[in-house]
Amino acid sequence: MDESANSKRLILATGLCLVVMVLGQIFMPPKKAAGPNGEGSAQDAMVAGEGARTSTLSGARTGERSDERRAGRAGVDDGTGNGGANGEGEVLDEPPVEAATFLFQGEVPGDAGAAAIPFEVALTNMGGGIDSFRLLTYRERNSKNQPSDLPIQLANSIAGMQGREAAIQQMAGVEFTEGTSFRTPALIPYKVVESTADRVVYQYRSPDGVEIEREYSFRKDSFEVELAVTVRNESPKTQRHNMRISTALHTTDAMKKGSGFLANFIPPGDHLDALCFNDESVTRVAHQTLVGETDGRHEDNGVRWVAADRQYFVAAIVLRDRAEAACRLKAEGPILRASLEMPEVVLEPGQEKRHKFTAYLGVKKPALLTLMDAQVEGAVDYRILGMNLAPLCAALLWILGMVHRLSGSWGIAILGLTVLVKLVLFPLNQRSGRSMRALSQLKPAMEAIKAKFPEDRQRQSEELMKLYREHGVNPAGGCLPILIQMPIWFALYRALWSSVDLYQQGFLWLNDLTTPDPYWVLPVLLIVVMFLQQRMTPSTMDAAQQKIMQYTMPLVFGAMMIALPSGLCFYILINTLLTIVQQHLINKSVGPVGGSQSAQGAAA
Repeated sequence: MDESANSKRLILATGLCLVVMVLGQIFMPPKKAAGPNGEGSAQDAMVAGEGARTSTLSGARTGERSDERRAGRAGVDDGTGNGGANGEGEVLDEPPVEAATFLFQGEVPGDAGAAAIPFEVALTNMGGGIDSFRLLTYRERNSKNQPSDLPIQLANSIAGMQGREAAIQQMAGVEFTEGTSFRTPALIPYKVVESTADRVVYQYRSPDGVEIEREYSFRKDSFEVELAVTVRNESPKTQRHNMRISTALHTTDAMKKGSGFLANFIPPGDHLDALCFNDESVTRVAHQTLVGETDGRHEDNGVRWVAADRQYFVAAIVLRDRAEAACRLKAEGPILRASLEMPEVVLEPGQEKRHKFTAYLGVKKPALLTLMDAQVEGAVDYRILGMNLAPLCAALLWILGMVHRLSGSWGIAILGLTVLVKLVLFPLNQRSGRSMRALSQLKPAMEAIKAKFPEDRQRQSEELMKLYREHGVNPAGGCLPILIQMPIWFALYRALWSSVDLYQQGFLWLNDLTTPDPYWVLPVLLIVVMFLQQRMTPSTMDAAQQKIMQYTMPLVFGAMMIALPSGLCFYILINTLLTIVQQHLINKSVGPVGGSQSAQGAAA
């Protein structure tokens, strides 16, 4: 059997397998998520929230509470298992709570000379959660995968919402679930009892004499927020509670597929996954998967943190005071919730329980996530096709960062990475190129062996192997560089997919190296350049097989690059150009195909 032909077939098969596997991983069209009422977009909700969030800590009065909130305070079941024990009407006579917003601003220093990242947090006493968290230097993507005018939001405002509608989508929202002995409304109206420049404390006293206190502490140079929930039993009888705290995010336009034929092949510009860290591993479930599950997903005790995860950003809540919590991952229409569920706590009169947490809302930088000391860096997913490429991704990102610090351009950084990888692999590529050239010079002898033993495949293989040994040629030598390059391509793809450093960083006509080329310039150039490479590469295939290779491989890779990050396409394009230069030098040094025996020996 012609071993060199098998080598070419292996390259073609490997390329086709690459297409099938990658397309299967990233191009499965997710289900579209509807708006809160089956229509509308998250961007519309965010714009509405921005317009509504105008009060400061001193508070903007909202007037009388809604009838729904009054009913909740009176002990009417609100759908969360927190219905009243006896529906005491005196709750309706309490004075209305003034709505107040606590605004905090900070700036996280950039690493290795990079620009700082400013952020803005707004808390609300209505529910006591995080009403807004904005990363001011990053922009949301629209449905066309292009930057919009909206900053990245890692908490969605509940302005204008009431009851359970507000409670289920509040970031760091707290619920007292089934089995709790005292009554709370779905959206608890806290009072501000203490506030400083970096700390705020809310309190609520239930009709049953149980006091709930929520405390937040901030740092201007960190995405971390320290928070605590204290439950005090100031009633004359034993009280118990089951508490849940959730991280919740709304789907955005970038998480939805566009329309048209190509939309079925191009992945969305962002994703929304629910994460749960349990037993030293991360459970990751996509929002669109949870939409069809009534009960969501549950993990038993031992959960350390939960998170709502986006492509480059994450909103996580870490448990700090116990190791027995469970997690619950659930979709409420377009809202994804990842919840920590505390085991039941029983409090005698005069006792209190303080639940402590740390929230992280910010960019998915491993260096920052590691500071949490809770393995939250596991939110950065470097796996692809079942392989964990974290070490290789980290190495590539380190090289990219180093070149970027010298050049100031991420496009130049990718160019520098390509040249460096090519230099490292140069000896291997050089040897492979010479081997392929030598094989092409042996083609007449190989054809003669086939003609001499047309029916005896075993004898053909024996004679071919003997011919290869005589000339020191490895028929599989041409495959090795490609097989080595593939993990690098996978790792670079995953690094571009995961590294916020390259998010919305432009180069030449590209406005974002982490998104596909909107004009298809790079994919078309890659097709042309790969076609030239195939023409220059020595081959022992017959004319029909060689023609398939010359046209199929460039078209396959070009089609893939239409949907993959432009930074990856740029890397492969530069790598292919360098391969052409290298092959030209090899061809020139070895001589024309069909040369003398001495030339064949030199090639070997």
